[in-house]
Amino acid sequence: MPLIPAEVTLFTAGTAAATSLIGSIVLLRLYKLRKWGWVRSTDSLQGKTFIITGANTGLGYEATKALVRRQATVVMACRNMAKANAAIAQIREELGAQRGGALVPMELDLGSFRSIRKFAGEVQRTIPSLYCLVNNAGLAVRVPEYTQEHFEVHFGVNHLGQFLLVDLLKERLLEQRTRVVVVSSRMHEIEAEIDFANLGRWVEYSSRLNRLYNNSKLMNFYYARELYKRGFNVHVLCPGLCHTDFFRHYEPKWYHYLVFSPIVWLMLRSAEQVPNCTDVPPTLYPSLICPFHSFPGRPEYRIRGDGE
Repeated sequence: MPLIPAEVTLFTAGTAAATSLIGSIVLLRLYKLRKWGWVRSTDSLQGKTFIITGANTGLGYEATKALVRRQATVVMACRNMAKANAAIAQIREELGAQRGGALVPMELDLGSFRSIRKFAGEVQRTIPSLYCLVNNAGLAVRVPEYTQEHFEVHFGVNHLGQFLLVDLLKERLLEQRTRVVVVSSRMHEIEAEIDFANLGRWVEYSSRLNRLYNNSKLMNFYYARELYKRGFNVHVLCPGLCHTDFFRHYEPKWYHYLVFSPIVWLMLRSAEQVPNCTDVPPTLYPSLICPFHSFPGRPEYRIRGDGE
């Protein structure tokens, strides 16, 4: 049965609207890709040693690959050695004939003081010169979890573990002017405070946001500021919104994928793009990492004590 003129008009209008919407989305994505830019430095980093925590996945993996491509030696500090070795094999496969620098897997569980101390001791024994320490590892969970020392996991892993690692290596870091990179997040600008009365405890907040994660990122900010005051060569960065497996602990429902997949594709960088973007420094390339004082921060972030 042929369409009547009104139906033809409606069908044409619907098709035009859908085409316009899809075209606008594609153009917006292309615009964002152009805005982010892309740079892949070829300057050699041979002879320079980096430590990257959480190097087997996400931003840590891509930063490792980018640095190894430039002949750097990268110590992949990972909790799961099987995953670390699998990441090494994947990097070698992706680089192909361009073998790059050395990849050294070392076990580090930031949720265990014993593991951190063991790792720091091994670094002191086996790495004579350290160019850069990238405190990249972190997590976000929705249910209560604790470290081996019974600290709430956001506080214990995202902040306290990094604190102990830097403290154990502080003489080396200061003497060699090692770059200490704190991978933070501007989520610390959203509903974050340091509550000393509940420090290290799991606290249920009414907000749908992960306040404990935000709080840990605020701690990173203040810690980086203190390191800067004490003469460390400290750098801090927010990689921005990017598509990684960081929220793997959240166990999203099928409808979350349906709703958020287009947004992720449209608005978020890939993990590979983050260490290679040119739009706004800092990135994970050491030549572009900004010093602490240029990190955007506000002085009114809240710190709350027992009596407040």
